[in-house]
Amino acid sequence: MIALCVINNVQGEGMKYSYSETELKRYRKVEERYSKWMEDHWYSGAKAKFEWNEETVRRILALNDAIIEKENNLYRLLSNVKADIENLLASGKTYYKYYDIDAYLSYEAEDYATPTGDEDMMFDVYLATNYEFCTGLHTSADKSLRPVEEEFDRSTNYNWDVMLRDFTDKNHFITRSLHRLMQEETYTLEDLLWLNPDNFLECIEIRN
Repeated sequence: MIALCVINNVQGEGMKYSYSETELKRYRKVEERYSKWMEDHWYSGAKAKFEWNEETVRRILALNDAIIEKENNLYRLLSNVKADIENLLASGKTYYKYYDIDAYLSYEAEDYATPTGDEDMMFDVYLATNYEFCTGLHTSADKSLRPVEEEFDRSTNYNWDVMLRDFTDKNHFITRSLHRLMQEETYTLEDLLWLNPDNFLECIEIRN
């Protein structure tokens, strides 16, 4: 599944954001709920409680490999969009002369609930840790795309992650994105077992 967003921004003008008092109160409430979740689940030793067995290993590796496939799809999509815009510019159409493109994976689920939190709680956790930023790619009229292996930092195998210390297969490549899901304290290992790879959405935002 793909989401495409085009944002028209007049060259030379900044995009201004303002938040109402109601919105600010909601953001503060999100942070409060997230802090409480951290106390209850991360600081209480969620990693130590996790049981590594054949089934949990299989499910975490399946999630990891599915995310890598999503990353590859996202990169291909971004490359194609960039090529299309460059072709338009080459043909004399200058509408996107100053284009910027952001691409990222977003987890879009009908139900965010996991064993450590209900739907509202886990959605707040997701918002507070900004997973889209963790998987983000960027290109523009002045910035070329690097090879996919470099864009997603695949020179490093993140199976050294402290959360994966008891993971037996040290040769299996763990993507940075799965590492960030845990390192950024978004989800515990138990939560990862409940994430559906099909819910990772490839998102593209184009600005000019």
